[in-house]
Amino acid sequence: MYAPNACEAASLKMALSVKGIALKTSLKKIITDMPKSSNPNKGFVGNPYKDSPRGVTWTIYPKPLTRYAQVYDNQAVNITGASKNQLISEIKRGNAVVFSAAWNMDLFRPYHVLAMVGYKQGHFLVADPYMQKGWSGKTKWFSTKRVMAAYKSRHLRAVAIR
Repeated sequence: MYAPNACEAASLKMALSVKGIALKTSLKKIITDMPKSSNPNKGFVGNPYKDSPRGVTWTIYPKPLTRYAQVYDNQAVNITGASKNQLISEIKRGNAVVFSAAWNMDLFRPYHVLAMVGYKQGHFLVADPYMQKGWSGKTKWFSTKRVMAAYKSRHLRAVAIR
């Protein structure tokens, strides 16, 4: 099933899987059950099965995403504003972080939500649900500098799956 604008739900599923949580829960169920609203501070805005119109951001912000993540992981926490060192600490503890950035960490791309799943000297391993068949893979290493620039440009929004 292709859900082009469900990167929040798909990134959440990826992050949960890092902890071995909700492995048998389908992406469709996560999308269907995610709270919906006309306000991203209350739920997902938009249609997860269509691309958002140019210049429009369809998303869910960390507070309601954290509440929803807690359905699967009661340890999930909103870490919006986390520093690079805090993000590294989460990853080194075996946690995954759902965060706002941009596709391929390209600041000229629209708002996008991904999962940070690994760290090695100066680089984050990022899992991106917006990968199509034939692309090189769903995970890619990016320099911390590049990730932090994209993360900061999208208001430092993040949720840790613990």
